[in-house]
Amino acid sequence: MRFGFLSEGTTPRGMTHHHRLHEVIREAELCEEMGWDFWGTSEQHFAPGATIAAPETLYGAVAMRTSRIKLRFMSILMLKFNHPIKVANHLATVDILSHGRVELCTARSNNVKTLDPFEVDPSDTRAQWREGLEVTVKALTEFPMEHHGEFYKIPPIEVTPRLYREELFPIWVVTISPETHTIAGNMGLGAITNDSYLGWDYLEGLIGLYRDACKTPEPIAKYPVNSSLCFCPLTSHCAATRDAAVEESRHDVIRFFRSTYDMYDQLDQRSGFEGINEIRKMKEHENDPLALGEFTPTIMIGTPDDLVERIKRLEAMGVDEIVLRIDDLGVSAHLKAIELIGKYVIPEFRGPNAVRRQSMWGDYGVEKPRFLI
Repeated sequence: MRFGFLSEGTTPRGMTHHHRLHEVIREAELCEEMGWDFWGTSEQHFAPGATIAAPETLYGAVAMRTSRIKLRFMSILMLKFNHPIKVANHLATVDILSHGRVELCTARSNNVKTLDPFEVDPSDTRAQWREGLEVTVKALTEFPMEHHGEFYKIPPIEVTPRLYREELFPIWVVTISPETHTIAGNMGLGAITNDSYLGWDYLEGLIGLYRDACKTPEPIAKYPVNSSLCFCPLTSHCAATRDAAVEESRHDVIRFFRSTYDMYDQLDQRSGFEGINEIRKMKEHENDPLALGEFTPTIMIGTPDDLVERIKRLEAMGVDEIVLRIDDLGVSAHLKAIELIGKYVIPEFRGPNAVRRQSMWGDYGVEKPRFLI
């Protein structure tokens, strides 16, 4: 099991973007110190509070402040407003600055608040994503490269700079719908998945679709086949007690659920969204994080023990990676959660035999502390 940290740089009212972005860099540094495997941000445009609209610039700064942790672009939007050659330029530059630590996750976006201002037709996003990915890979692996497709007509050109490494980095795609899980597996791409608040059984079905599709991968370009399945809880937190974890993250759980609900509702009005009726049933529980968390793995909040239990359940279902979105709680809470997970969650999956179990204290008749340091 690999562990990743996801931030959207959510900035509360009354705070400057200057302060929040520098906090995000501090969080990345601590993730490296505490043994996390990878760190990243999603590309966000016009989302309430989220500030990571130019991830390639932020990653350059993080690359210079870290030395080991992988830097995964969590959701580069492969749409026409992000020209694939420019995307290749950004990736190669960060790969050079980080000495070969870049990883890539692509996305096509289903948020009309993003698509409308950039004049993107939602019905075109899958085709734009597929061709944009192909062109980006060509720009990174072929020298010179050329492409003649539906959206891009590129004559033979030499794209620089070149990657730091010889082999292309692994590539994932954000997968939400059953169809996208099948496409990802068929194309030999890793998948970063979520249950869209539809529950554990729904997630298990998605995992099955992806694993079946991975059996016969057919890459569309010269990228290495990647069959890694990553689950992303959209609202995560870890604290010393369950009550503290819930109270510190309550506003983020409610805000994120409402925002996601509104996004899917608008998408359903435009072109339909499978599962919208199930999400509407959840609306009556929107003010109760624990009730929402009982239904969906997308909410992962509690003590280290709570997180270990949930992550082991995901591992048993076939999940290879977990990327925890911990954001909008205040930097002190973020840093403490990063530390607690690094000390008491990640070791359970690295070397469980070396972890000192809390129960041993009770065996000796000593009142056991909540955490062992």
